[in-house]
Amino acid sequence: MLTFTNKSLTQFTGILSTFALATVINFSAANGAEAGQYVFPQQNQTSEQQATDEASCNSWAISQTGYNPSQPQTVVVPPQTQATPDSNDSAERGSGMRGAIAGAAAGAMIAEFGDDDRSDAAQNGAAIGAVAARRQSRRSNMQQAEQQQAAEQQAAQQQAQVQAANVEGEQNYYQARAACLEGKGYSVN
Repeated sequence: MLTFTNKSLTQFTGILSTFALATVINFSAANGAEAGQYVFPQQNQTSEQQATDEASCNSWAISQTGYNPSQPQTVVVPPQTQATPDSNDSAERGSGMRGAIAGAAAGAMIAEFGDDDRSDAAQNGAAIGAVAARRQSRRSNMQQAEQQQAAEQQAAQQQAQVQAANVEGEQNYYQARAACLEGKGYSVN
């Protein structure tokens, strides 16, 4: 039976997201290579006329499909914060000491009002404060890791959606361009 910790699960999903994104990009690149078009004049058009017709058909294809192959859609991904390797499993360095100091102060103040021995109250407060601060630090680290994982997954999904839209847009653009050029007397391969 496989057992995953939060850390290993985060690493696994990060690797899986990266693999999925690379697959989509490779698929897009392969389709882009196939989409290259060769245009041959069938009615003895001059090279100047062919250049004019191609420019006209490029503009028409862009207006019809809403896709411009020289300006594909992109996703702006916010920078990732680097967490410590074991941030899910441990408290922030110094959190226990800060909690102990606060707990000791609180214990001493409580003892002062209750006329108890301040040294015992301060020691008990320090112990309780240290444990509570470490626990809170661990919770905070786990929440940050979960938020980072969610952000990475969302960015990967957005990137995949944009890549898919670019592939579809590119295919539609080249179909429209070919139809236009064929209507003007060219053979398009």
